[in-house]
Parts: sequence; structure tokens; C-alpha cells
Amino acid sequence: MKKFILIAWITLFCIGAAFAQTDSTAKPVQTPSRSKVKEIFYGTRCVNNQTVMQVGKKVLAYRISHRFGSMDRDVLYNFLGLDGPASISFMFDYGIRDNLMVGVGRDNFNKVYNGYVKYNILNQEDGGMPITLAVHGKANIISARDDAAAINGFDRYANFSHRMSYVTQVLISHKFGQRLALQVSPTYVHHNLVQAAADKNDMFAVAAMGQFKLRKRLGLSFEYSHAFGNYAVNRSNLFSSVALGLDIVTGGHVFQIVLVNSAPINEAWVIPFTRQDVGRFDVRLGFNISRNFWL
Repeated sequence: MKKFILIAWITLFCIGAAFAQTDSTAKPVQTPSRSKVKEIFYGTRCVNNQTVMQVGKKVLAYRISHRFGSMDRDVLYNFLGLDGPASISFMFDYGIRDNLMVGVGRDNFNKVYNGYVKYNILNQEDGGMPITLAVHGKANIISARDDAAAINGFDRYANFSHRMSYVTQVLISHKFGQRLALQVSPTYVHHNLVQAAADKNDMFAVAAMGQFKLRKRLGLSFEYSHAFGNYAVNRSNLFSSVALGLDIVTGGHVFQIVLVNSAPINEAWVIPFTRQDVGRFDVRLGFNISRNFWL
């Protein structure tokens, strides 16, 4: 009986050890790895509009945008519009976090100063989240004088609030493979002061854009922005904004040659107040240059 009990204990011990060995060597259940999709666009802007890209934490980015004169008339005399008049914008972006960026800028159009913030809520993942979602907000201050004040007998900017305008955008993008990225941006624009009494202060629009990478450091960008509704009395003289760009990436620089039909560069005027008809080839040659500094 004792031998039987001893054999039983030994047998149970061996079986338990075998199960323990099997359990200890069993491979854990593998879950699909999800990695963030990077480099959706080359930079924080496509041509004029913001993309879902961020500069990164503790990165300072400097950007200059330049638009030459119109090529609609006297193309050769104005040398493809290079004789001007030109629109210029300077911008500084700073990454507070990898998904949070703030910036300031200055445009010579209306002598506008602006500040903006962009925050990424969702990020596209391989095998996971299908989109990148961000929000962008901008406030503009017109610092130009009212040149018609002496003629009209009043200064349209006497009330400081009349100098303010705002842009709010929801940025939604998806990258297809390694080459193509598309984005749509529902947009709300508000101007405290409008041109005519019957004009509306609020307008809604959509900006669609994309980028196709020909090579790792060479790509094509395109934008189309359209404002909805009869927000201006002279709406027939306003057109959708169209832009094309050739992107060249060199080290910490992104150089972009652009062809646009909008004289301004700021979204608050590009989207609702483009006055050049691309159908008449009333377009402007220009460029964007950005440079990142790792602090």
C-alpha cells in the first residue's frame, strides 16, 4: 500500500511537472503590432493650408512664403509676374509636444499678424486607426492703416475688434501606401468687419489637398478650397482657390515651387476671397521654404 501511494505521488508529480513545463514554455498570444504612420506629408502645410503634420517636440520651424505678381496680363513684360507686386509671409512654428504645435506669423497682405495652434487628436496606425485627425485654430490682426479714412471721414479700423478675423479647421487625412496622402479640412472663417454691409461675417468652406511622392525627397502637392453660400455681395467676382506645388526635400529644408491663383497666403483670405480666375490663367508663381531647428 505504501509503495502504491509512493508511486501515485511520483506519477502525479511527474504529470504536474510536465504541465508546468508545457505552460512555462508556451508562447504568449501574439497581438498585431500597431505603429504610427509617419511622414504623411512633407511638412506642416501643403501649399497654403495646414496639414496634419507636426514639427515635433522642442523643434522650431521657420517658413517663408512668397507669391509673385499675376501672369494674366503682360506675361513677358512682367517676366512671368516676377516684377510684382508680391505677397510675402513669415511664420515660426514651435512644437510643445509631438502632437501640439503653436506658431506666429506676419503677412504683408493687410500687414496681418497672426497666431495659431494645432493639436492632433488621432494618429493613423498600420493595422489600426485609419485616419489622422487634428484641429487647427488661427487668430489674425490687421495692422494696416485705413488709407481711405481721409476721404470717407471715418477710420474703418477705429474699433480694434474690426481688425480681427479667425479660422477654425478640422483636419482629416489618410495615407495610401508609401506615396499618396489625401486630406479634407472642413473650415469655418469669421471676419469681424466685412467689406459691404450686406456681406456675412461667417462663412463655411472645405479645403481638399493631397501629396504624391515621386521619390523619397521629391513630390507633387495640390490644393482646392471652396467657400459655400452667398457670404459676399460680389460673390461672382470670387473664385475657389487652386494651388499646385513641386516639393524638394534637402536635409532639414523643404523647398516648394508653387503655382496659385490667390494673391494672399493666409487662409482667412485665401479660402473665401480669392479674386483670380484660374480659368483665365490668372495665376501666380511662388515658393515656400521651411527649415527645422532642433532645440
